[in-house]
Amino acid sequence: MIKIFRTIRQRMLKENRFSRYFLYAIGEIVLVVIGILIALQVNNWNESNRTQARVKIALHALRSDLVQDTLLVSMKLPEVIDHQRLNESLRARIAKPGADPDTLLEIARHKFNPTWTSLIAYNTNAYSSLNDMGLLESIKDPLKAHIKTFYTEKAYLGNLVERATNDYRSKVASYVDTYSFGSTALHDQGQLIDSLIWSDVDLAHLAARFQGLSNFKRILFTQTREELEYSRTNSVLLIQEIDQYLNEQ
Repeated sequence: MIKIFRTIRQRMLKENRFSRYFLYAIGEIVLVVIGILIALQVNNWNESNRTQARVKIALHALRSDLVQDTLLVSMKLPEVIDHQRLNESLRARIAKPGADPDTLLEIARHKFNPTWTSLIAYNTNAYSSLNDMGLLESIKDPLKAHIKTFYTEKAYLGNLVERATNDYRSKVASYVDTYSFGSTALHDQGQLIDSLIWSDVDLAHLAARFQGLSNFKRILFTQTREELEYSRTNSVLLIQEIDQYLNEQ
C-alpha cells in the first residue's frame, strides 16, 4: 500500500500536477489519521476485553470469599445468640420483683458465663485485589456501589465489635481481681478458692460490678449479632447480584 502511494506521488510530481498533489497529500494524511484512530480503537477494545476478563476472574474469587464467609457466619451466629439470650435471662432474673441477694450470689457465682467470642477472620483477599488492581472501578453500577457499601459497612460494624470486645475484656479482667466464675470448666478455680472468695462478699460492690459487666456483655453481643446478621444477609444478596452480573456479561 505504501509503495502504491509513493508511485502515485512521484507520477504527479513528474507531471507538475501540484494542486492535485496537494489535495492527494491531504487525503493521504487523513487516511493515516483514520488508520491511527482505528488502531487506537482496536487497541482500546482489546484492552477493555482484557480488563473485563480480569474483572470476571476477580468477581468469581469475590463470590467464593462471600460463600465461605456466609458459612462461617452461619456456624458462629447460633453461639452468639445463645450467649446473648443467657445474659439477658440472667439480667431478667436479677431485675424481676422478688429477687434477693441470694439470687445475685447464685447467678454471679454459678450461672454467669464471662466468655466472649472473637471476630471472624473474613476472607477479604479478593476484595483487596479488586481495589489494589483498580478493577473495582471497571465494574458497572449498581454492583460496584453495592460492593463498596457492603465492605465499608462491614468494616464499620467490625470496628464497633472490636472496641466493645476490648472494653468487655477490660471489665472481665477487673472483675476477676475480686470475684471468680463457676459457670464453665474453663473458669473453674476449685472448691477451696471459690469458697474463700465468696465467703464474705460486699453485696453492694458485687451488684455494681456485676451489673457493669453484664451491661458490657449485652452491648458486645448485641453488636456482634448485628454484624454477623448484616454480613450473612447482605453476603447472600451480593452473591446473587454477582451471579446476575456475570451472566449478563
